Amino acid sequence: MRVVRSALRLVVILLLGGVALGSWAQDFAHAQITGHVGADTQDRFGTGRDDIDFTCTGTPTCVGTYRAAFRDTGCSNTLTFSDDLTLTGVDVSKPGSFAGSVFLRGAQFNDIANADGTCSVRPGTRSDKTVSYSASWDGKAGTLVITGVGDDNVPFAIPGTFKADVSEPPPVFPMAVSASIDREATASAQISFRPQDVGQQGSVFVFAMAPMSVVKDAVIDKAAPMQWFFRTGEKDLPVQCVLAQLSASGQLVGVSAATLQAFVTGVLSSQGAAVKILDGVPTVNIGGATFFVGYGSSGASMLNGGINRSALTIPGAQVCQPTAPQTGWWWNPAEDGRGFSVEKRGPNLFFASFLYDASGRSTWYVSSGLASLEGSLYVGDLLAASGGQTLGGSYPGFPTLTKAGTVTMTFNSATNGTLIWPGGTVPMQRLPFVPNGLSLTPMANGIESGWWWNESEAGRGFFMEFQGDSLDVAGYMYDDQGNSVWYLTVAQMAGPTKQSFSSSWWSFANGQTLTGAWKPNTRTSDHVAPVTITFSGADTAVMTLPNGRTTNLKRHRF
Repeated sequence: MRVVRSALRLVVILLLGGVALGSWAQDFAHAQITGHVGADTQDRFGTGRDDIDFTCTGTPTCVGTYRAAFRDTGCSNTLTFSDDLTLTGVDVSKPGSFAGSVFLRGAQFNDIANADGTCSVRPGTRSDKTVSYSASWDGKAGTLVITGVGDDNVPFAIPGTFKADVSEPPPVFPMAVSASIDREATASAQISFRPQDVGQQGSVFVFAMAPMSVVKDAVIDKAAPMQWFFRTGEKDLPVQCVLAQLSASGQLVGVSAATLQAFVTGVLSSQGAAVKILDGVPTVNIGGATFFVGYGSSGASMLNGGINRSALTIPGAQVCQPTAPQTGWWWNPAEDGRGFSVEKRGPNLFFASFLYDASGRSTWYVSSGLASLEGSLYVGDLLAASGGQTLGGSYPGFPTLTKAGTVTMTFNSATNGTLIWPGGTVPMQRLPFVPNGLSLTPMANGIESGWWWNESEAGRGFFMEFQGDSLDVAGYMYDDQGNSVWYLTVAQMAGPTKQSFSSSWWSFANGQTLTGAWKPNTRTSDHVAPVTITFSGADTAVMTLPNGRTTNLKRHRF
């Protein structure tokens, strides 16, 4: 995967989803595409291996991330990394064939052969790569082939498979953007307000997340939760990114949530609003900035409530481009025994924390709602639950929810963030629950990680994450007294197609509370009850509970 750097495109953009309000349920423009390509590679030195897993959202342009595992010829080890990905020409609205290009940021590199037989990336050689692909889609699953020219000008063809989740929820509000970016940048947007907001008094805001180096009077409050540090490349130093708005002279000026100035204020109409984002602004003044459009009763409510969307990003040496968190287990490595389940889906985020109460009993809290700034900011109520369904019991109805505080999360990357809640400020990162778990190739059966439930038994749920062929499951439910309780189990998938899981629930106690200092927890039982899960598809399964009772599970499309 090492050829010539692809040229940066400074072109007219006409995309980002002009969607009629009535068509959201069937909006293929916001389908989520996930897939894998992989094959052995050949050159004059022997055989290597390239594997790439990817996830992206949107059609015909699909934007997301990839995770690569490259083993070059003559190297005993595999080099792994992840970065941005863009596919063009995607069409899953009907069965058929389509083709386009694949842009992989940082996928081109040179390596160094080490004395011990391993290889490492030669510093400063990672650059971008663009290749072609062709695909076939039958309405449920698809195949694709990536083609290009590799080392020694040898053509390659790497096959793979993909799936499309057309139930991916639409963005928070429809927006169509047109822009021209050259030495000067011009951009405008047409937005539609959500039906529940039409007729309300509100303000439309245009603002940016920009490198501090191009912002005048940048607002930096070290105690504030909204701080972002993004990396342009694997070896680059973090870029401090701040909120900003354009002045009349075309200069980015630092703002806070409280000082954001409205583009227009008035009654939100069913006709929507035409918004001028940039008007011939020199790109040197705004390089690396991502511009947003949002609306709300105030700047703070617009930001905290997630009623905003990114419109465009200006190329620059340092780029502030917000990233949503990966779905999976998160933790603070300095405070093991307490952790977090996080899933971002469309504009929505679902968060739960497993921990302990003052008596040492396991308990949990939950929060869900709209994420902001493309998923890099979330602010919501932290809720405690009680009175719901037990592990093996019948369904008693929906549990009682009580507010326990506020939770704020900011994400500097897909795998690193900061949590601010009643327990203080907590650095958190993705948790590999098996060795090298975050870089393992997913199973070919496509079973989805995230929240699962029986929709007729709301209030109890199961968070599942696959790393390689291992599955980590947590059950968030209630004990016989109605207190929230959680159980955990980890095991490898079994069967010829890796669709069977069998283990026992584990219980824990006496660990860190919501507001307390860290202390080690204790595993109190390795066999609370047996658990078996049989998956019948990527998003459906049957779980066998104690006493042989079964429950039908499906992915929770929140």
